[in-house]
Amino acid sequence: MGKSMAYRRYEYDYKTGKIVLKNKVCPRCGRIMAYHKVPVPRWYCGYCHYTEFISEKKEKKR
Repeated sequence: MGKSMAYRRYEYDYKTGKIVLKNKVCPRCGRIMAYHKVPVPRWYCGYCHYTEFISEKKEKKR
């Protein structure tokens, strides 16, 4: 990941001055997980292939 791509992974809260990761961290290997909407909503880790499927109730919160 180059320096120009870092803005896609993090967001800055100007009120508190904190930098927050946008995506989840994999509980198995500790890397950043990707969010996929198609064919079913899920969080996926491309490194260790850990997958969390999202139910309809959780999808509405996001």
